[in-house]
Amino acid sequence: MPLGVGENAPPLGGEGDYRVLVFYKVSCPTCQLTLPFVERMYRSYGERVTFLGIVQDPPREAEAFAQKYGLTFRQLIDDPSYEMSLAYDVRTVPTIYLVSPSGKILFMEEGFVKSSMEELNEKVAGIAGAQVNPLFEDVSVPAFKAG
Repeated sequence: MPLGVGENAPPLGGEGDYRVLVFYKVSCPTCQLTLPFVERMYRSYGERVTFLGIVQDPPREAEAFAQKYGLTFRQLIDDPSYEMSLAYDVRTVPTIYLVSPSGKILFMEEGFVKSSMEELNEKVAGIAGAQVNPLFEDVSVPAFKAG
């Protein structure tokens, strides 16, 4: 089972800050749906919350994906060892975590669940002390898409 809410998160960078961690593969259609919305959160709240993409692909593929989907938050390459994914016991991509400065997992979701993404958006906005910027007001997305 992947690490869950209330558990301690292994260090990946950005310790001491709130951080949103997104484990993904570039070939994953659910990741292709999800990552642009994570980028929207980053653009809204990234000055107060650290965002990290943990990519399970080689650097060249990760860079092409980031360009294609307009990702500007920091990306960490987890290929070929998958050390970071194994530390979190990630079994499905995307898997998204919100981690506190003390290292406690505050939020975890696998796949794409619209209501969970809205919940994460609200939590991150609150942490950032910002007004909630809607994620989905200008697009139609499914309520759920498995990873």
